[in-house]
Amino acid sequence: MAEDYDILPHKLMQDLQTDVELLKKKLTEPETKMNELILEIETLKDSIHELTTVFDKALSDTKDEDVYSTITQLNNRLDSVITQNETIAKGMIAISDKVEDFVSNSTGGKANQAVSVPNTSQVAPGQMIPPTEAPAPTMPPPPPTTKKRSLF
Repeated sequence: MAEDYDILPHKLMQDLQTDVELLKKKLTEPETKMNELILEIETLKDSIHELTTVFDKALSDTKDEDVYSTITQLNNRLDSVITQNETIAKGMIAISDKVEDFVSNSTGGKANQAVSVPNTSQVAPGQMIPPTEAPAPTMPPPPPTTKKRSLF
């Protein structure tokens, strides 16, 4: 008996050989996407190494410190920042209230009046400019002691 038959067809064998060659080529010559991925992995590795170095330095710097006192100092600093922020917010609200009152008072009856400005090109140096007919602007009264707005 002659064994003239093949166990695997020739077409399947050629396809497998082609696939193996392509895989070998991809391993030896990675594509651009693979190169980008490899570069990103290298960058990530370097960043993690730097982060580890920072943590090691921070650990060695704080090794002898008392954690309780450090947390207490941080809490005190945070409290002072919160107090400063509250003061700034209260001041901003007070200024906003004053501006609103000033705008509402100044536009109430004087919206249509024009303010005349003297021509300063005809005034000699050292000569006084005569007062205009428009009254000088006045500051609004201070806001009442009860606040219109609340911070919280």
